[in-house]
Amino acid sequence: MICPDYYSRFRCTADKCVHNCCRGGWEIGIDDEAMKRFSKLTGEFGEKVRASVGADNTFIRRSGQCPLLSPDGKCEMVLNGAELCVICDEYPRFTEYFDGYAERGISLSCEAAADIILNNKEKVTLTGEPEGSCTEPVFLLLKKARDDIFAILQERGTDIFKRLRLALDYGRYLQSRINKNDYGLFEYAPKDTFTSHRTLCGVTPIFKELSMLDSSRSGMLARLESDERGRSGHSLDPIAGEQLAVYFVYRYFLKAAFDFDALAKLKFSFLSVMMIAALENSFGDICECARVYSIEIEHCEENIDMIYDEFLFNDEFSYDNIIDMIS
Repeated sequence: MICPDYYSRFRCTADKCVHNCCRGGWEIGIDDEAMKRFSKLTGEFGEKVRASVGADNTFIRRSGQCPLLSPDGKCEMVLNGAELCVICDEYPRFTEYFDGYAERGISLSCEAAADIILNNKEKVTLTGEPEGSCTEPVFLLLKKARDDIFAILQERGTDIFKRLRLALDYGRYLQSRINKNDYGLFEYAPKDTFTSHRTLCGVTPIFKELSMLDSSRSGMLARLESDERGRSGHSLDPIAGEQLAVYFVYRYFLKAAFDFDALAKLKFSFLSVMMIAALENSFGDICECARVYSIEIEHCEENIDMIYDEFLFNDEFSYDNIIDMIS
Protein backbone atom coordinates (compact mmCIF):
# COMPACT_ATOMS: atom_id res chain seq x y z
CA MET A 1 0.00 0.00 0.00
CA ILE A 2 1.16 3.54 -0.72
CA CYS A 3 2.12 5.72 2.25
CA PRO A 4 4.50 8.58 3.14
CA ASP A 5 8.03 7.44 3.93
CA TYR A 6 7.63 8.49 7.58
CA TYR A 7 4.57 6.26 8.08
CA SER A 8 6.49 3.27 9.43
CA ARG A 9 8.15 5.44 12.10
CA PHE A 10 4.92 5.90 14.04
CA ARG A 11 4.67 4.22 17.43
CA CYS A 12 1.92 4.92 19.97
CA THR A 13 3.47 6.44 23.11
CA ALA A 14 0.50 5.20 25.23
CA ASP A 15 0.82 6.32 28.86
CA LYS A 16 3.66 8.69 27.95
CA CYS A 17 1.34 10.68 25.67
CA VAL A 18 0.49 14.11 27.11
CA HIS A 19 -2.68 14.44 25.03
CA ASN A 20 -3.84 10.84 25.27
CA CYS A 21 -6.54 10.24 22.63
CA CYS A 22 -8.41 8.10 25.16
CA ARG A 23 -8.87 11.31 27.19
CA GLY A 24 -9.75 13.50 24.24
CA GLY A 25 -13.51 13.47 24.70
CA TRP A 26 -14.05 11.88 21.28
CA GLU A 27 -17.02 9.62 20.63
CA ILE A 28 -15.60 6.18 19.86
CA GLY A 29 -17.88 4.03 17.73
CA ILE A 30 -17.51 0.27 18.06
CA ASP A 31 -17.74 -1.85 14.90
CA ASP A 32 -20.02 -4.88 14.72
CA GLU A 33 -17.21 -7.44 14.75
CA ALA A 34 -15.76 -5.89 17.89
CA MET A 35 -19.19 -5.97 19.54
CA LYS A 36 -19.36 -9.70 18.85
CA ARG A 37 -15.94 -10.20 20.41
CA PHE A 38 -16.86 -8.10 23.44
CA SER A 39 -19.97 -10.25 24.00
CA LYS A 40 -17.73 -13.32 24.39
CA LEU A 41 -15.27 -11.85 26.89
CA THR A 42 -15.47 -13.71 30.19
CA GLY A 43 -15.07 -12.84 33.85
CA GLU A 44 -15.10 -9.47 35.57
CA PHE A 45 -13.20 -7.84 32.74
CA GLY A 46 -15.78 -8.98 30.20
CA GLU A 47 -18.53 -7.54 32.38
CA LYS A 48 -16.64 -4.26 32.70
CA VAL A 49 -16.18 -3.98 28.92
CA ARG A 50 -19.86 -4.57 28.23
CA ALA A 51 -20.88 -2.10 30.95
CA SER A 52 -18.66 0.47 29.24
CA VAL A 53 -20.63 0.34 25.97
CA GLY A 54 -23.70 2.52 25.48
CA ALA A 55 -26.90 1.68 23.61
CA ASP A 56 -25.52 3.40 20.50
CA ASN A 57 -22.48 1.07 20.43
CA THR A 58 -20.05 3.76 21.59
CA PHE A 59 -17.90 3.77 24.70
CA ILE A 60 -19.56 5.65 27.56
CA ARG A 61 -17.18 8.51 28.32
CA ARG A 62 -16.54 9.36 31.94
CA SER A 63 -15.27 12.91 32.50
CA GLY A 64 -14.33 12.96 28.82
CA GLN A 65 -12.23 9.81 28.84
CA CYS A 66 -12.63 6.19 27.84
CA PRO A 67 -13.93 4.03 30.71
CA LEU A 68 -11.32 1.39 29.87
CA LEU A 69 -8.35 3.71 30.42
CA SER A 70 -6.42 2.66 33.50
CA PRO A 71 -5.38 5.28 36.10
CA ASP A 72 -1.80 5.15 34.80
CA GLY A 73 -2.91 5.95 31.25
CA LYS A 74 -2.81 2.49 29.72
CA CYS A 75 -5.56 0.69 27.80
CA GLU A 76 -7.17 -2.09 29.83
CA MET A 77 -8.09 -3.88 26.60
CA VAL A 78 -4.41 -4.13 25.71
CA LEU A 79 -3.42 -5.05 29.28
CA ASN A 80 -5.93 -7.92 29.20
CA GLY A 81 -4.88 -9.14 25.76
CA ALA A 82 -8.24 -8.30 24.15
CA GLU A 83 -8.52 -7.26 20.51
CA LEU A 84 -9.37 -3.59 20.01
CA CYS A 85 -12.22 -2.19 17.93
CA VAL A 86 -11.25 -0.86 14.50
CA ILE A 87 -11.11 2.83 15.46
CA CYS A 88 -8.88 2.23 18.49
CA ASP A 89 -6.66 -0.17 16.58
CA GLU A 90 -6.21 2.11 13.56
CA TYR A 91 -5.96 5.62 15.02
CA PRO A 92 -4.08 7.82 14.13
CA ARG A 93 -3.69 5.90 10.88
CA PHE A 94 -6.13 6.64 8.08
CA THR A 95 -6.80 4.93 4.75
CA GLU A 96 -8.30 6.47 1.62
CA TYR A 97 -9.80 4.22 -1.08
CA PHE A 98 -10.22 4.98 -4.77
CA ASP A 99 -11.77 1.87 -6.31
CA GLY A 100 -9.08 -0.77 -5.80
CA TYR A 101 -6.33 1.75 -5.10
CA ALA A 102 -5.62 2.77 -1.50
CA GLU A 103 -3.26 5.06 0.42
CA ARG A 104 -2.45 5.26 4.12
CA GLY A 105 -1.15 7.99 6.40
CA ILE A 106 -1.06 9.23 9.98
CA SER A 107 -3.07 12.15 11.31
CA LEU A 108 -1.75 15.41 12.73
CA SER A 109 -4.30 15.13 15.55
CA CYS A 110 -1.99 12.67 17.34
CA GLU A 111 0.91 14.36 19.10
CA ALA A 112 3.34 11.56 18.23
CA ALA A 113 2.32 11.73 14.56
CA ALA A 114 2.52 15.54 14.51
CA ASP A 115 6.03 15.34 15.94
CA ILE A 116 7.08 12.90 13.20
CA ILE A 117 5.53 14.96 10.40
CA LEU A 118 6.58 18.46 11.46
CA ASN A 119 10.07 17.65 12.69
CA ASN A 120 10.96 15.70 9.57
CA LYS A 121 13.73 17.60 7.78
CA GLU A 122 13.75 15.49 4.63
CA LYS A 123 11.50 15.89 1.62
CA VAL A 124 8.60 13.48 1.93
CA THR A 125 8.39 10.72 -0.65
CA LEU A 126 5.68 8.12 -1.15
CA THR A 127 6.68 4.50 -0.67
CA GLY A 128 5.16 1.06 -1.05
CA GLU A 129 3.48 -0.81 -3.85
CA PRO A 130 -0.14 -0.19 -4.87
CA GLU A 131 -2.35 -3.14 -4.01
CA GLY A 132 -4.96 -2.25 -6.61
CA SER A 133 -5.75 0.36 -9.20
CA CYS A 134 -8.19 3.07 -10.19
CA THR A 135 -8.49 3.72 -13.92
CA GLU A 136 -10.87 6.69 -13.84
CA PRO A 137 -9.40 9.40 -16.11
CA VAL A 138 -9.91 12.17 -13.54
CA PHE A 139 -8.13 10.11 -10.87
CA LEU A 140 -5.15 9.44 -13.13
CA LEU A 141 -4.91 13.15 -13.93
CA LEU A 142 -5.14 14.12 -10.25
CA LYS A 143 -2.47 11.61 -9.28
CA LYS A 144 -0.06 13.05 -11.84
CA ALA A 145 -1.00 16.60 -10.85
CA ARG A 146 -0.33 15.80 -7.21
CA ASP A 147 3.22 14.81 -8.10
CA ASP A 148 3.65 18.19 -9.78
CA ILE A 149 2.21 19.98 -6.74
CA PHE A 150 4.57 18.11 -4.41
CA ALA A 151 7.49 19.21 -6.60
CA ILE A 152 6.36 22.85 -6.32
CA LEU A 153 5.91 22.61 -2.55
CA GLN A 154 9.30 20.95 -2.07
CA GLU A 155 11.30 23.50 -4.10
CA ARG A 156 13.31 24.71 -1.13
CA GLY A 157 15.05 27.49 -3.00
CA THR A 158 11.72 29.34 -3.10
CA ASP A 159 10.00 31.20 -0.25
CA ILE A 160 7.50 28.90 1.46
CA PHE A 161 4.54 31.25 0.99
CA LYS A 162 5.35 31.65 -2.70
CA ARG A 163 5.46 27.87 -3.06
CA LEU A 164 1.93 27.64 -1.65
CA ARG A 165 0.69 30.37 -3.99
CA LEU A 166 2.31 28.75 -7.02
CA ALA A 167 0.75 25.40 -6.11
CA LEU A 168 -2.65 27.08 -5.77
CA ASP A 169 -2.28 28.72 -9.19
CA TYR A 170 -1.38 25.32 -10.63
CA GLY A 171 -4.59 24.02 -9.07
CA ARG A 172 -6.63 26.80 -10.64
CA TYR A 173 -5.35 25.88 -14.09
CA LEU A 174 -5.94 22.18 -13.38
CA GLN A 175 -9.52 22.97 -12.35
CA SER A 176 -10.15 24.81 -15.61
CA ARG A 177 -9.22 21.64 -17.50
CA ILE A 178 -11.36 19.41 -15.29
CA ASN A 179 -14.31 21.77 -15.84
CA LYS A 180 -13.92 21.12 -19.58
CA ASN A 181 -13.70 17.33 -19.06
CA ASP A 182 -10.15 17.51 -20.36
CA TYR A 183 -8.20 14.84 -18.46
CA GLY A 184 -5.17 14.73 -20.72
CA LEU A 185 -1.73 15.28 -19.25
CA PHE A 186 -0.39 18.81 -19.52
CA GLU A 187 2.54 21.08 -18.73
CA TYR A 188 1.90 24.35 -16.91
CA ALA A 189 4.25 26.94 -15.42
CA PRO A 190 2.38 28.42 -12.44
CA LYS A 191 2.43 32.15 -11.69
CA ASP A 192 2.45 34.02 -8.41
CA THR A 193 -0.49 36.44 -8.48
CA PHE A 194 0.03 37.80 -4.94
CA THR A 195 -0.77 41.52 -4.60
CA SER A 196 -0.64 42.54 -0.92
CA HIS A 197 -1.01 40.87 2.49
CA ARG A 198 -4.55 40.11 3.57
CA THR A 199 -5.21 39.07 7.17
CA LEU A 200 -7.24 36.03 8.13
CA CYS A 201 -9.82 38.25 9.84
CA GLY A 202 -12.28 37.73 6.99
CA VAL A 203 -12.35 33.95 7.44
CA THR A 204 -11.97 33.53 11.21
CA PRO A 205 -15.68 34.25 11.87
CA ILE A 206 -16.55 31.09 9.93
CA PHE A 207 -14.06 29.03 11.92
CA LYS A 208 -15.65 30.40 15.11
CA GLU A 209 -19.02 29.02 13.93
CA LEU A 210 -17.72 25.48 13.48
CA SER A 211 -18.49 22.69 15.91
CA MET A 212 -15.84 22.46 18.65
CA LEU A 213 -14.96 19.31 20.56
CA ASP A 214 -13.49 21.56 23.27
CA SER A 215 -15.51 24.77 23.59
CA SER A 216 -12.64 26.48 25.43
CA ARG A 217 -10.76 26.59 22.12
CA SER A 218 -13.11 29.32 20.90
CA GLY A 219 -10.94 31.61 23.00
CA MET A 220 -7.95 30.70 20.86
CA LEU A 221 -9.80 31.87 17.75
CA ALA A 222 -10.79 35.12 19.44
CA ARG A 223 -7.14 35.74 20.35
CA LEU A 224 -6.02 34.80 16.83
CA GLU A 225 -8.55 37.19 15.26
CA SER A 226 -7.40 40.01 17.52
CA ASP A 227 -3.74 39.36 16.73
CA GLU A 228 -4.44 39.15 13.00
CA ARG A 229 -5.71 42.74 12.90
CA GLY A 230 -2.22 43.99 13.68
CA ARG A 231 -0.25 41.64 11.43
CA SER A 232 1.41 42.62 8.19
CA GLY A 233 2.38 39.02 7.49
CA HIS A 234 3.05 35.65 9.08
CA SER A 235 6.19 33.82 10.10
CA LEU A 236 6.45 30.13 9.28
CA ASP A 237 9.42 27.81 9.39
CA PRO A 238 9.84 26.84 5.72
CA ILE A 239 10.41 23.14 6.34
CA ALA A 240 7.54 22.81 8.80
CA GLY A 241 5.34 24.75 6.37
CA GLU A 242 6.36 22.43 3.55
CA GLN A 243 5.57 19.34 5.62
CA LEU A 244 2.15 20.74 6.60
CA ALA A 245 1.31 21.54 2.98
CA VAL A 246 2.43 18.13 1.72
CA TYR A 247 0.45 16.43 4.50
CA PHE A 248 -2.82 18.22 3.65
CA VAL A 249 -2.39 17.77 -0.11
CA TYR A 250 -1.58 14.07 0.37
CA ARG A 251 -4.62 13.54 2.55
CA TYR A 252 -7.23 15.53 0.61
CA PHE A 253 -6.27 16.28 -2.98
CA LEU A 254 -7.17 12.93 -4.56
CA LYS A 255 -10.65 13.18 -3.02
CA ALA A 256 -11.40 15.46 -5.96
CA ALA A 257 -11.83 12.23 -7.93
CA PHE A 258 -15.25 12.01 -6.24
CA ASP A 259 -16.51 15.59 -6.68
CA PHE A 260 -14.21 16.96 -9.44
CA ASP A 261 -13.29 20.00 -7.29
CA ALA A 262 -9.50 19.92 -7.11
CA LEU A 263 -9.19 23.65 -6.44
CA ALA A 264 -11.31 23.39 -3.30
CA LYS A 265 -9.01 20.68 -1.95
CA LEU A 266 -5.99 22.94 -2.43
CA LYS A 267 -7.78 25.95 -0.95
CA PHE A 268 -8.60 23.88 2.11
CA SER A 269 -5.04 22.54 2.33
CA PHE A 270 -3.31 25.90 2.16
CA LEU A 271 -5.86 27.78 4.23
CA SER A 272 -5.25 25.10 6.87
CA VAL A 273 -1.51 25.77 6.69
CA MET A 274 -2.12 29.49 7.17
CA MET A 275 -4.51 28.97 10.09
CA ILE A 276 -1.91 26.80 11.81
CA ALA A 277 0.81 29.36 11.05
CA ALA A 278 -1.36 32.12 12.54
CA LEU A 279 -2.06 29.99 15.63
CA GLU A 280 1.65 29.39 16.05
CA ASN A 281 2.36 33.11 15.70
CA SER A 282 -0.12 33.73 18.53
CA PHE A 283 0.55 30.78 20.82
CA GLY A 284 3.86 29.18 19.77
CA ASP A 285 4.57 25.42 19.37
CA ILE A 286 3.54 24.55 15.83
CA CYS A 287 3.12 20.84 16.67
CA GLU A 288 0.54 21.64 19.32
CA CYS A 289 -1.24 24.19 17.11
CA ALA A 290 -1.39 21.68 14.25
CA ARG A 291 -2.68 18.98 16.61
CA VAL A 292 -5.48 21.20 17.94
CA TYR A 293 -6.45 22.35 14.43
CA SER A 294 -6.54 18.77 13.19
CA ILE A 295 -8.71 17.60 16.09
CA GLU A 296 -11.26 20.37 15.64
CA ILE A 297 -11.36 20.50 11.83
CA GLU A 298 -10.14 17.24 10.30
CA HIS A 299 -12.08 14.95 12.63
CA CYS A 300 -15.44 16.58 11.95
CA GLU A 301 -16.79 16.02 8.44
CA GLU A 302 -19.47 18.68 9.03
CA ASN A 303 -16.75 21.26 9.69
CA ILE A 304 -14.87 20.39 6.51
CA ASP A 305 -18.09 20.47 4.48
CA MET A 306 -18.96 23.88 5.92
CA ILE A 307 -15.57 25.26 4.87
CA TYR A 308 -16.02 23.82 1.37
CA ASP A 309 -19.42 25.55 1.20
CA GLU A 310 -17.73 28.86 2.00
CA PHE A 311 -15.48 28.39 -1.02
CA LEU A 312 -18.63 28.33 -3.16
CA PHE A 313 -20.69 31.09 -1.58
CA ASN A 314 -18.48 33.41 0.47
CA ASP A 315 -16.34 36.00 -1.31
CA GLU A 316 -13.96 36.11 1.67
CA PHE A 317 -12.84 32.62 0.61
CA SER A 318 -12.30 33.55 -3.04
CA TYR A 319 -9.20 32.41 -4.88
CA ASP A 320 -7.71 35.93 -5.01
CA ASN A 321 -8.32 36.53 -1.30
CA ILE A 322 -6.78 33.25 -0.25
CA ILE A 323 -3.75 33.98 -2.43
CA ASP A 324 -3.24 37.24 -0.53
CA MET A 325 -3.72 35.47 2.84
CA ILE A 326 -0.74 33.26 2.00
CA SER A 327 1.90 35.68 3.20
